[in-house]
Amino acid sequence: MKEINPFYRSIKWKSKREKILRRDEYLCRECKRYGKSTTATVIHHVFPLEHFPQYSMKSSNLYSCCNTCHNSFHDRDSHELTEKGKQLLERLKSEIVE
Repeated sequence: MKEINPFYRSIKWKSKREKILRRDEYLCRECKRYGKSTTATVIHHVFPLEHFPQYSMKSSNLYSCCNTCHNSFHDRDSHELTEKGKQLLERLKSEIVE
């Protein structure tokens, strides 16, 4: 069983997560791009937390998505970005790194 990063258990993260879900109206931003209305259940770090902790709480780095889309952004075992995750990062990079 994979151990959860303590960051995700913090009160600060839980509060931020809720704010981001509210900001995005509890809808998956990726599905919304394609005209679908899917409930967001996960917050994706566009710049991965493991490699870019400096962006861990930056709102522009946080992307509400459904579990299916989240799993398409990175390999759940290695945490490496998939091609789709890299495309998302490239698309949003200028908004995040200011």
